[in-house]
Amino acid sequence: MNRQKSVIRSHTGGVSPVIGVLLMLLLTLILAGITVSAIYENGHIDPLKKTPLAIIEIEGAVGGMPYIGYPHGTPYIENFIVLAHKGGDPLDVNSVYMVITGYGCSTTGSFPHFKVPRGQLVITYEDLGYDGKLSQYEIRNKDLSDGLWSAGEKLTINGYDSIKGTAESSVHVTINGMSNTSNNYGLKENSIITIEIFDRDTKTIIARTECSVTPAR
Repeated sequence: MNRQKSVIRSHTGGVSPVIGVLLMLLLTLILAGITVSAIYENGHIDPLKKTPLAIIEIEGAVGGMPYIGYPHGTPYIENFIVLAHKGGDPLDVNSVYMVITGYGCSTTGSFPHFKVPRGQLVITYEDLGYDGKLSQYEIRNKDLSDGLWSAGEKLTINGYDSIKGTAESSVHVTINGMSNTSNNYGLKENSIITIEIFDRDTKTIIARTECSVTPAR
């Protein structure tokens, strides 16, 4: 009888650690589910969306930098970058954003106290749609009228794309870390620029390319 009790005690002693492990595993799964749900609901990352794949190339970049006191230097409006979608998935113009970095300039301040500082330039297109940009952007980019940038289509951006006054611009420019610019930009001749295109939902880079800036004049 004593031996039987001893056996029963040894069996129940082995069950307790197993139950503990199962409870810890269950708690971990619950916490993981809560975390994923919170991230998804806050709009940070959609784990179910596939990042689009596309081949983007720079067909050309021309430009130069203006000086205070026109017509000296190269005006912002003569700065152009042409990108071509060479293949892959169509890109939703409202679901991607683009960042251009390099050496250049932008206007800070207002007349008559404006300046045109030069240095490290960061140009951000919050999306590739028509909103928040001058009407010339839409005229140059009729291919995007269906809301998609598809294979075989081109995108042309300009140093004067940013809209002023009537609505919030979707083009933002910083120069040497300063964000109080007019959101216009000029690119230094013969310098190298880098363009990166990102998927907003998955926070993943779609394409990265670079090229040299050909003088506009």
